[in-house]
Amino acid sequence: MMLRLGSAVMLLTVAMLPAQTAAQGRVTYCCNDGSGKQVCSDVLPKECYGRAYREINRQGVTVRRIDAPLTAAQREKKEAEEKKAKEEELKRLEQDRRNRALLATYASEKDIDYVRDRAVADMQKIIKAAHDKQAELARQKAKLDAEAEFYKKKTMPPKLQAQIRDNDAELKTQQAAIESKLKEIEALKAHYEDERARYRELTRQKAPGRSEAAAPMPPGTDTRPR
Repeated sequence: MMLRLGSAVMLLTVAMLPAQTAAQGRVTYCCNDGSGKQVCSDVLPKECYGRAYREINRQGVTVRRIDAPLTAAQREKKEAEEKKAKEEELKRLEQDRRNRALLATYASEKDIDYVRDRAVADMQKIIKAAHDKQAELARQKAKLDAEAEFYKKKTMPPKLQAQIRDNDAELKTQQAAIESKLKEIEALKAHYEDERARYRELTRQKAPGRSEAAAPMPPGTDTRPR
């Protein structure tokens, strides 16, 4: 008799387990409807569609909060913020790469000056060549002008007219090249000045033994050597 009673109790307990488990795992969904009234149900109420809601367990504790879907304006703002953050991160990574490359390229500020001076010297050679070409063209122009004097009261031969036009055009081309190279020299100097400033700052940050200033000692502290 006792054996049968024990078996019955065990069977009843086993049968109740799924119901207890389901009850323990039951979730209530709550939200505020359009009028601000709280609406709750064991399934997500229609009033909660498209709204923020929360999931509450059997003990009345909120276990999860779900935000309302973003509006078109909110999505646009979020996408813009994410895009800006991504661009700033890419910019930071690029700056880090440039800083590492700078430190790997130069061993000292003198190296930067050397590379700058060499680049400027190359530009100055090009400018000198253009000046030499200008001088040659100027001599040709003087000859052409002298020859053109002979035709002041006559029709100038087409060949001479073409030579004068070509000479003038070439003089302008050489002058434009000189002005362009002079601007490039100024840009080069500015570039290497920026390189020098960044190099100085980076090496100062990496200088051994550099640390934050020590905190001031409290008043009355005995600082005598012991």
